[in-house]
Amino acid sequence: MDNLNGSLNPWMIPLTLGGAALAGFVTGKMFGDRRRGANTILKLVTNDFKKEGPLAGSWIDYQPIPFQRFAYKTTAYRGGLRRQEDDQLVNYEFLADAYTGSIIELKRMN
Repeated sequence: MDNLNGSLNPWMIPLTLGGAALAGFVTGKMFGDRRRGANTILKLVTNDFKKEGPLAGSWIDYQPIPFQRFAYKTTAYRGGLRRQEDDQLVNYEFLADAYTGSIIELKRMN
C-alpha cells in the first residue's frame, strides 16, 4: 500500500495547531487589553442604574486615573450620577474599570 495517498503529513497537525495558537496570541495582544472610552463606560454605568429607575443626570472625567486596591491594579474613570429617590435628588460618585466598565467603587454623596 502507498502511504503517500490519502495520509496526512505528520507535521500538518502540529504546524496547524501552532499557527492557530500564534494567531490567537497576536489577536489577544492587539485587541484584548483595549481601554474603552469614557463615553462608552458612562453608557454602561448609566444603563445599569436605569434598570432601577430613571436618572436626572450623569457625568464622567475623560482622563482615566490609576487605581489599586490590594493586588488589583487597573485604570479607572471617575464619574457621577444623580437620580430621584424618595422625592429627593441623590448624588452618587463611582469609579469604573476602564477596560471592563465594571463599577469598582460607588459612594452615595447625600
